[in-house]
Amino acid sequence: MKYGTPNPTKKTDIHFQNEETHMNFPIENPRDVSRQIVRESIDAELWRKNEAFTNQLEHIIKTSRLYNHPLLQSWVRKEFTLESMGIVHSEVRYAFAEHFGDALIRLMQTTGSFERKLGAKAKMAARFLIQLNVLEELGYKPTPRGKTGFCGHPGFSHYWQLVDTLTALNHPEAKWAAYVPAPESVAVRESLLGSFDDHLRLAVVLAGIETAFIPYYGPWAENTIAVSPTDISGGYHSIHVEADDGTVVDHDHSEDSWYIVRQALTPDRYAEIETFLKDVLEMWARFVDMLAAKDRDVKRAA
Repeated sequence: MKYGTPNPTKKTDIHFQNEETHMNFPIENPRDVSRQIVRESIDAELWRKNEAFTNQLEHIIKTSRLYNHPLLQSWVRKEFTLESMGIVHSEVRYAFAEHFGDALIRLMQTTGSFERKLGAKAKMAARFLIQLNVLEELGYKPTPRGKTGFCGHPGFSHYWQLVDTLTALNHPEAKWAAYVPAPESVAVRESLLGSFDDHLRLAVVLAGIETAFIPYYGPWAENTIAVSPTDISGGYHSIHVEADDGTVVDHDHSEDSWYIVRQALTPDRYAEIETFLKDVLEMWARFVDMLAAKDRDVKRAA
């Protein structure tokens, strides 16, 4: 079975027929189907090696000082003040959030770099998988059964929600637009933008972000909600945290990103990518060090 060909014995998939080619495509499980096509777009043995290597990269992330930073316990104890949280959100906006959606869109574009090597269908499957994350990033929602068209609103986009949260924390747009970011934030932003012309590096950066910051979302949300003067529990900080069933949307996004990395990887770049990731993780850890230092400064000045 090649390129996600539907299983004729499976009766649960919904299919869409292309009248011109008379081909049926399953549309019920787009994430699973596109992952399958991405996986099958390279040699099976290379995929096995790349998967083992990306598992090593994930281990590096999860044993890094970033993943286990002491700031996390400060947020668990809800020690950051309203002023400190305003600073945190302003720094995150500048360093990561402003260009995160741009990075996903750029990653879709850079899939064109391997079309000659892997083929047009491999490129389109990768773009399709990335697009699932782009849609959520931009505010689209799954369409309820029985409804047609698309559901969503720009107000559900993650960046819009972050901006609303900043306003709730007494940092309206005029204030955060004039905010002077820390050097650590500038370094993070420049590193992200500097990866835009290398498909593999950009994929690694995005997979790293989706994986490394999962431990942060819950404590960050709880501390922010605790100090906010208004109820923001249904906004930005409801996006990344655990759902009622214990799942976290970023686990899907993280694994999608690693699929894109595995498709693009070749063994001759393993050493380069490992060093690159370690450098990026340390840069992000210094960013978190800065956030902790800013909080100490706020408390000393109080």
